[in-house]
Amino acid sequence: HKPLTVHYYLPSWGELDYMPVLFTMHGAERSGLNQINVWKYLAEANGIIVIAPEFSKENGYSENDYQFGGIFTSATFSSLRPLEEWTYCLLEALFDYVKNETGNLSDRYYLFGHSAGGQFVHRFLLAMPDARVNRAVAANPGSWTFPLSEGFAETDSQNYGWPYSIRNVPFSSEENLRRFFMRELYVQIGTEDIVQDAYFPMDNASMAQGNTRFERAHAFYKCCQDVAKKLSTALRIELVEVEGAGHSSAQMVYGNATVSLPQTDARETGNAFDLLFN
Repeated sequence: HKPLTVHYYLPSWGELDYMPVLFTMHGAERSGLNQINVWKYLAEANGIIVIAPEFSKENGYSENDYQFGGIFTSATFSSLRPLEEWTYCLLEALFDYVKNETGNLSDRYYLFGHSAGGQFVHRFLLAMPDARVNRAVAANPGSWTFPLSEGFAETDSQNYGWPYSIRNVPFSSEENLRRFFMRELYVQIGTEDIVQDAYFPMDNASMAQGNTRFERAHAFYKCCQDVAKKLSTALRIELVEVEGAGHSSAQMVYGNATVSLPQTDARETGNAFDLLFN
């Protein structure tokens, strides 16, 4: 495996043994420090261990390695890597390492990701059915993997597999989809995340999901509802809108479009902290 930089925050009080462990996944700017900065005040006030792995380009993590989990050897998505080489496996190993280093006794962890991190989070849950995740929030991803084993077909007569659907991957079974739908996953989207910024995926398969991140989140959620219905299985995944929020980690964590840190009392409806911990 390539080297991995890990940022962390440990509260200055309380017993580390019994604190919840949160993994927070950065966006395409690849800064674990950004994620620590948006979570640390809530972590300090509420006694939460925060771990922010940093999948930097300097250490060799491409978009294929980070957002798409390194499941395939390259972005042509033709040759699968063995499971133990997937980037996703690093999170489970890191959880064991954190527990070992801190004496923490948690048997599960919490997971948040913003933007590219939101891409990471929902694909991680699809690909790793046994991952020890308690609850997860995928906030404002730019593209989604639709839970369609037959592929994501759209207007240019292409039928897309990974990373836009689960057509050509080893975890596309009905049983795995049922397990994915039973995850406590929140699809969190800012109502003002409607700008096609520099990080907004513009390839054909992404554009077929919608013209904004807001549209794409709704399209993904509706697809989950449709497939769950078709499989006659329960769906625990929920869609949560954050009123007025744009493409900002802090706004999603606090559910507040005007938050300015440090604040710990600025949480409003649909904030990621309460979705995860309350």
